Amino acid sequence: MSNSGKRKYGLLGLLLTFAALIVFANFWKSSLRVMHVTLQGNRIVQAKELFQLAQVRQGSLIYDIDLKAIQRRLLSQCYIKEATVERNLPSTIQLTVEERTPIALVNRADIVYLDEDGVILPHTISKELFDLPVLSGLKLGTTISYGSVIHDKHALEALTVLRGAKLVNTEMYHLISEIQIRDDSDMVFYTAEGGVPIIFGNGNVADKLVRLDAFWKQVIEERGLQNLQYVDLRYDDQVIARWTNQLNKAKTM
Repeated sequence: MSNSGKRKYGLLGLLLTFAALIVFANFWKSSLRVMHVTLQGNRIVQAKELFQLAQVRQGSLIYDIDLKAIQRRLLSQCYIKEATVERNLPSTIQLTVEERTPIALVNRADIVYLDEDGVILPHTISKELFDLPVLSGLKLGTTISYGSVIHDKHALEALTVLRGAKLVNTEMYHLISEIQIRDDSDMVFYTAEGGVPIIFGNGNVADKLVRLDAFWKQVIEERGLQNLQYVDLRYDDQVIARWTNQLNKAKTM
């Protein structure tokens, strides 16, 4: 047989082998079944609830599983912000979730949480207790829907303050026990220790938080909260603090 004939038969053999591998691979893939369903990322929502939402039956053909449908069911739980569903061959469906984390509590007839995006969350979802600042003075209405987003501009600004406080440092966030929204729309904080009012006003959130943090580190940590009546942040480039029988002005550094 000539060299060209040998090459022709050799090429044909390779093509047949390649085709056989494709057929075998497709047969192998079509026969794979779900043996395991794994979950990661949850801390608040119990795994049992998420597995029930996923509705993945062991023994199902893994390529018959509708990943998008599972994702939609997971996202129907209002505490789930993001969800990813993947096939990990040969036999595992991997669920990965990102949860919404409560950042504030609204004390009303039915206590609710708010996350940093303003999403309304039920407080009964988890046995885990949250030490959260309280938002008071909000007008959310008598009927609310879990998973919906609040649109009250004063509530959203209060959440901006809490997000900003976390960015400054965790101590600043935990300093705030309550944010009260007054009828004139000014915000007033009350400290976790001593319940000292901090008149925040509204607007210029980042600047005010930086000034408050500097004041707390330079003045309060040295002097303490004894006899401190209130702190006022409404004036540009300064912090006004009233102590018993004394008015003290402390400019930010």
